[in-house]
Amino acid sequence: MKLTIERSALLKSLGHIQSVVEKRNTIPILSNVLLECGAGQMNLAATDLDLAISEAVTAQTALPGGITAPAHTLYDIVRKLPDGAQVELAYDEDSQRLTIRAGR
Repeated sequence: MKLTIERSALLKSLGHIQSVVEKRNTIPILSNVLLECGAGQMNLAATDLDLAISEAVTAQTALPGGITAPAHTLYDIVRKLPDGAQVELAYDEDSQRLTIRAGR
């Protein structure tokens, strides 16, 4: 998975999504957000088993795919990035790491 997205669009969507996710949960996957990209958009989804939320955002997709990431941690990282930055999210299957790049 590899995509580029505007920081403000990603932050707005993560703000909606992370409001559903509880910080402390007995089922670890429920504290994550599902990120799927393909066909020029990224889909974000999360649930607490009572309420589910899904949102689509326009993004430049270089390599389609999907991954889950901790919702609150991802939101905090994106929130601290500079305004107007283009954010690149890339997942490397070999090292199993999600890399976030912004700016230069």
